[in-house]
Amino acid sequence: MIFENQQVPVSELPHVEEVSFHPLAPNALKARLLSSGLISGGFALLGMSILPPVFSGLWWLGVLIVLAATSLLLAGSRWLIKKRFEWEGYALRSHDIIHRHGYFWRIQTTVPYARVQHVEIGQGPIAKRFGISTIRVFTAGGSNSDLNISGIIPEEANRIKSYIIHKTEVDGEV
Repeated sequence: MIFENQQVPVSELPHVEEVSFHPLAPNALKARLLSSGLISGGFALLGMSILPPVFSGLWWLGVLIVLAATSLLLAGSRWLIKKRFEWEGYALRSHDIIHRHGYFWRIQTTVPYARVQHVEIGQGPIAKRFGISTIRVFTAGGSNSDLNISGIIPEEANRIKSYIIHKTEVDGEV
C-alpha cells in the first residue's frame, strides 16, 4: 500500500457558520473591576512602604510617584478589563462549547463534548459576593482545565454543566 497525503485547497474548505456568543453576566464586570482595584491598592501599599523612605527628605515625592503610578495602573487595567468584557462570550453548540476572550491577544477555544472528562463549577469570595461562578471544562491528557469561563450566573453554570455531562454521555455512545 502506498501512503498518500493529498493537499486540500483552502478554497474548498467548508465555510464556518456564524456563531452567536452569549455574553457574561453584568456582575462579572463589576467583580473584575473590584479585583483590579484591590490589586492596584496592594501595589500602592507596597509602593508607599518602599518609595517614600528612599527619598528621605523629599518623602512627598515618593508618595506622588506611587500615587501617579497606581493611578495609571488602575486606569489602564480598568480600560483593558472593560474592552475584554465587551468581546468575551461563550456558545454551546450541538457538538462543542466555544469560549472567546482577550483583547490584544484574542483567543477562541473550542472543546468537543466527546473529549470532555469532567466539568467543575467554582466560586471565589469576590465571585460569591457578586453572584457569579466559573465553569471549568477538562479534557483528557491534562491536569489543568482546557476551558475556563468566569462570570456566569450559578444557576446557568449548573445548567451548562448538566448539558455538557449529558452530551458527553450521548456523544460517547455514538
